[in-house]
Amino acid sequence: MVKQYLTVFSVGPVQSFIASARKTEDLWSGSFILSHLVREAIKQLYKYGDKFSLLFPMITENEVNNPNKSNLHIASLPNRFTALLTGNSTEVTKMLKNTEAAVRHAFIHMYSQSIQLLFSDLPTKQKELLIETGKKQIESLIEIYWVIEPFEEEMEFNEIRERTESRLAAIKNDKQFIQIEQHGLTCSVCQGRDALSAYPITESDSYGSMKKKLADTWNKRSQPFLQNKDNDEHARIKDNEFLCGVCTTKRLARDYFKRYYSYPTGFESFKSTIKISEPDHYYAILMVDGDNMGKWFSGAHIENYRDVSSRLATFSKETVPDIVGKSSKGMLIYAGGDDLLAFLPLNEVLDIAEKLRYSFSDDQKGLNHNATSSGGLIIAHKKASLKTLLNEARKLESKAKNYKNKVSGEEKNALAIAVHTRSGEKSETVLPWNIGEAKTSQILKRIIHLLKNDLSDTFIYQFIESFYPLISVKDSSRKVDRSLIEAELSRLFKRSAKRKLSEEEVRNDVNNLVLLYDHVQSTMDFIYTLKILSFFKRKED
Repeated sequence: MVKQYLTVFSVGPVQSFIASARKTEDLWSGSFILSHLVREAIKQLYKYGDKFSLLFPMITENEVNNPNKSNLHIASLPNRFTALLTGNSTEVTKMLKNTEAAVRHAFIHMYSQSIQLLFSDLPTKQKELLIETGKKQIESLIEIYWVIEPFEEEMEFNEIRERTESRLAAIKNDKQFIQIEQHGLTCSVCQGRDALSAYPITESDSYGSMKKKLADTWNKRSQPFLQNKDNDEHARIKDNEFLCGVCTTKRLARDYFKRYYSYPTGFESFKSTIKISEPDHYYAILMVDGDNMGKWFSGAHIENYRDVSSRLATFSKETVPDIVGKSSKGMLIYAGGDDLLAFLPLNEVLDIAEKLRYSFSDDQKGLNHNATSSGGLIIAHKKASLKTLLNEARKLESKAKNYKNKVSGEEKNALAIAVHTRSGEKSETVLPWNIGEAKTSQILKRIIHLLKNDLSDTFIYQFIESFYPLISVKDSSRKVDRSLIEAELSRLFKRSAKRKLSEEEVRNDVNNLVLLYDHVQSTMDFIYTLKILSFFKRKED
């Protein structure tokens, strides 16, 4: 019997695959490869004509086959999609099995082509050994899950969707692991798989023997991938890097996609953190995610689901690239629906974060005027571990998601900010995007402007000296009485002014600081907020 089936199709792993990165290019390629594999899955299903109807994300058959080349390098597809398939259960199952096979083939094809490029002069037998080793590693890594659920027009769409999502989650919890034998030295990037060797490695090999086999292999890489001694920082693969099959595919993704899309002017080398951090040696990582997205997708009718999907497609494919693309040095890693990741210079990060947040609430550019998002923003030195910073950014985003405004009672809709200095000092706070009718980012920029022009930031350190003794180490969540904070800020403001400030100026600016104090979780968080503002002032100077 011919029916319609709702399916959710997922490609992963996401977090571990993307986060295994030593360079910004590794990070970008991990995101882009997942987006590409989802594109390949959707492309395969579009071959079934009117038996396939995509619900989320919204991307047409023409867009799949002829992507917009101006934003082609941006990972714009999430790692999963929802669709309707028409046919009996056997036909639909066959469609999805064929799609899964197409995705696996696409990943392995990328890897095989990477080996051909990277080791073009190696003998055929050695290349075959490398390809076979990497294929096993990819097969043990890639996770493809899909479920189908019967769907009829008279059924409530949200009920069927939730049942489908629940079954998918159950399957993921019961996932099967493919074990592969590993006897060699681990990959320099992920440190979880054996580095590729053109010579067989056995349990009997000594450390020295394994190291020699790896060195002999990687010293034979093709000319474009050899380290330039005069430009060590930007080497595609350094002399001391030995990569596994998965990380090799990521490192050569740009070369593959130039050929795949026949687009030689696209996929240029991504800026390094060193370049983004010029001239002050610090840069920002911004991670943002829509709030309560389950609520937005929970309408009883399929038309509601399609509308939300369409709006998110506009936001991720048009609005986000436009905002970040106007940055002098910023770099968008991915924008898939309601979530995004970007690397930004300090002098632009607050403006861009603000534009992204309020564009998400725009009825034309984003989801809806009632929609909100939360984000994590970490600022760190160019030499800090990229993997560590990504993990910290993810934690900050989670803290913003768990924020509760003690004044309004509103949850989420917040930005968690952290500064990690080169000396090891860390300051962290969580603030709502709005304080009353004002945008918090505007208040922060106003205070930074004051510190640069009218006020010595010594008042911040004097304030800390005054209130630090009142904060218990065992109870850092305590809040000192608001009136004490206001009185001390007023006193210090007048003492630290570089010019004569009017009573109205002092009152307005102290009021801004007290408003910030009202909306942070503790006095300690307020102290961290002041330190972060002082850091911005120093870097802008």
